[in-house]
Amino acid sequence: MALFERVTGMSVAACLANRATGDPESAFLLHQDEFITFGQVDTRSDALAASLSSLGIEAGDRMALILPPCPEFVVSLFAAAKLGAVVVPLNPHLTKPELQYMLRHSEAVVAVSAEEHAGEDFLSLFDELLPQLPELQYVVTVGEEDLWYDDQIFQFEDLLSSGEGRDYPQVDLSPQEDTFAILYTAGTMGKPKGVEMTHGNLLEVVLGTARSLGLGPGDRVIGVTGFFHVFGLGMGILGSIVSGSTLILQTGFGAAETLALIQRHRATVHYGVPTLFSTGLFEQEEASLDLSSLRLALAAGGPASDDLRRAVEKGLCKDFRVAYSLTECGSVVAVTHPDDPQEKRHHTVGRPLPGTEILVLDNDGSPLPFESVG
Repeated sequence: MALFERVTGMSVAACLANRATGDPESAFLLHQDEFITFGQVDTRSDALAASLSSLGIEAGDRMALILPPCPEFVVSLFAAAKLGAVVVPLNPHLTKPELQYMLRHSEAVVAVSAEEHAGEDFLSLFDELLPQLPELQYVVTVGEEDLWYDDQIFQFEDLLSSGEGRDYPQVDLSPQEDTFAILYTAGTMGKPKGVEMTHGNLLEVVLGTARSLGLGPGDRVIGVTGFFHVFGLGMGILGSIVSGSTLILQTGFGAAETLALIQRHRATVHYGVPTLFSTGLFEQEEASLDLSSLRLALAAGGPASDDLRRAVEKGLCKDFRVAYSLTECGSVVAVTHPDDPQEKRHHTVGRPLPGTEILVLDNDGSPLPFESVG
C-alpha cells in the first residue's frame, strides 16, 4: 500500500488497522536492529488494549506516556487509541514537580513509564507521586527488572501476555470531534498549556505533510525529537502509518548517534530542529560517514539561517527543507519545496499545506496584503 489518499473520517486506530491489513509484514519500526511490522504493532496493541480495558480504562480516560522513543511507546499509543482513551505524551526528562503538575492537570488515570531513564528511578518516583495524585489509578512500567508489583503497578510485558487473544469494547468515535492527544507546550508565559488534538485534525496535517514530502513505503525515516513533541508524534509515528514508511527509533539525542544510524540503516529522510543539523554538520566533518542514502532533510521548531541551509545542502543532503510548525496546529503549517526559487527556499518557511490558511494581521486584527509585515 502506498500513501493514503485520504484520512477524512478515520480515527488513529482505524489508520493502523488499514495499514496492518494491507501491509501486515511491512516494517513499521526499526529499533536496535530489530524490525517490527505494522501487523505486530496492531496485534500487540490489541493485547494491551484488552488488559487495560480489564482494569477499567475506557473512552475519554487520559493515559500518560513517559517513555523515550521505543516500541512500547508506539504500542501503548495505539492501545489507547483503540479504547478511545486520550494519550498524554510527557517528556521523560521532566523534573518531579513538572511531571506531577502535568499528571494532575491532565487528570491522567494511567501512566506508562520507563522503570529507569537517564538516571531517574521512576519506580521510586511513582511511589512518592501515587498518594498525591488521586486520579492516577495505575502505573505500567517498561523495563527488564523482575520486580514485585502491587495492585496499582503492573509490568508492560505482563499486560501484553495477559491480554493476548482477549476482546475489548469497540468504541464509536467521531474523528473530527473526539480528542486523541493532549500535548504540553513550553510554559513561556506561566504553566505549560495542554493542547487538545482530535484524531481528525492531527491526521489531516500528517497526511498533508507526508504528501508534500513525497513519503512512501520505500522510505526509512529518522527524527531527533521525542514522541512527546508534536513533530515526533505526527511526522514520526503517524507519518509512517499514513505513508507506509519505516520509522528508525533513536533513544538518545546526540547528533553523532543520529548520523551513525543514518549510515547503518540507510535512512532516506531525516527531520529535526535546526540546532541539531548544525551539530550534525560538525560531526559529519569529523566522521566523514556515508550519508548518500539521504534524499531529504527537514528542519522545524526554530529559525534556520541562510548559512545553515546552504551548509546542510552542501554537507548533508541536497534537498533540505524548512517548515513552520506549532503544537496548536498539529505540527507543520508550511514547508519549502525544492521547486521554489532559491530566494524563497533560503529566506522563507515555504507555502502553507493544502487546507491551511495563513493571515498576516495589523495591530487592529485586519488582514494585510501579501509581502506585508504584521
